[in-house]
Amino acid sequence: MTDVTDQERSENFFQTKYDELRRETREDQIEMAYLKKENEELRERVKKLASRQPSWPKGYRPQREKSHRR
Repeated sequence: MTDVTDQERSENFFQTKYDELRRETREDQIEMAYLKKENEELRERVKKLASRQPSWPKGYRPQREKSHRR
C-alpha cells in the first residue's frame, strides 16, 4: 500500500482546485470574448437605427385631433 501523507493529500487537493479554476477561467474568457463581439455588433446596429430618418408605416395618415369647442 502507498502511504499518502497529509501534506501530499493537501497538495493534491489544491492542485485539483487550481486546475479546475484555470479551466473555469478559460471558459469565462472565451464567453466574454463572444459577448464583447456581440455587444459591439449590437452597438453598431443601435447607432445605425438611432441615426436614421424616421418614416411612417405604409398607408398610415396621421390626423390632427379635433378641438371640442362649442
